[in-house]
Amino acid sequence: MQHYRIHMEYDGTDFHGWQIQPGCRTVQGTLATVLARLDGGEPVRIVGAGRTDAGVHALDQVASFTLRRERPEEHLRAALNSGLPDDVHVHAVVPVPPAWSARANALWRRYRYRMLRRPSPIGRRFHHLLVRPVDPFAMQRAAVGLLGRHDFRAFARLPPGASSTCEVLEARVEFDARCIAFEIRANRFLHNMVRRLTGVLVEVGRGRLQPEDVATILTQRDVQRGGPCLPPRGLCLVEVGYPDPVVDETPTAP
Repeated sequence: MQHYRIHMEYDGTDFHGWQIQPGCRTVQGTLATVLARLDGGEPVRIVGAGRTDAGVHALDQVASFTLRRERPEEHLRAALNSGLPDDVHVHAVVPVPPAWSARANALWRRYRYRMLRRPSPIGRRFHHLLVRPVDPFAMQRAAVGLLGRHDFRAFARLPPGASSTCEVLEARVEFDARCIAFEIRANRFLHNMVRRLTGVLVEVGRGRLQPEDVATILTQRDVQRGGPCLPPRGLCLVEVGYPDPVVDETPTAP
């Protein structure tokens, strides 16, 4: 038996998210079908670093699993990619110790939400189109207030008793004439957290909120002011950080 880590990219447009769901096309389910076929028909348990939602993309999703039959890394990568559909691709396969987990061993995740400032037929699958002008400088000032350890309950709807504390390590807004991108790196993320945070930043950019209002929303844990949840197509899991070196085959952004 051999335990593996894989780094994979996918276009989430036509997937109902990462996690296996009955009757739905999911990334985990698609990968599980291919792995079972490669491992003699037995079910393979797959652990993903991040449970991306329906329509959310990944540039470097990480997953771990154990196969009964040991295979050379390049042979396994080629076999996976020959069985996977065109909207999923495995960039690297790495043997890891049996206890290694793509989820439990992760130190942080990095997400990027991209917004178009003008219509683009090419970019529409991977960006949210802003219908009104925004001030990206105000958005950046607001993003700074997210840094550090906070209770992000205002930006997620959680079941009773669930932890809502996250530590944000980076938060920045980058832009040019065509696109605005909000990038955030944290030790963990709550359901819909990045899409709602971006929604609040857009409200700041439109002048409906002031940059300092974001810190107030955090402090007051005000779910009603936690921002609109923007569409999933603009969101991408960019990178996952681990204590050990990350492989060099990380793809470039589309």
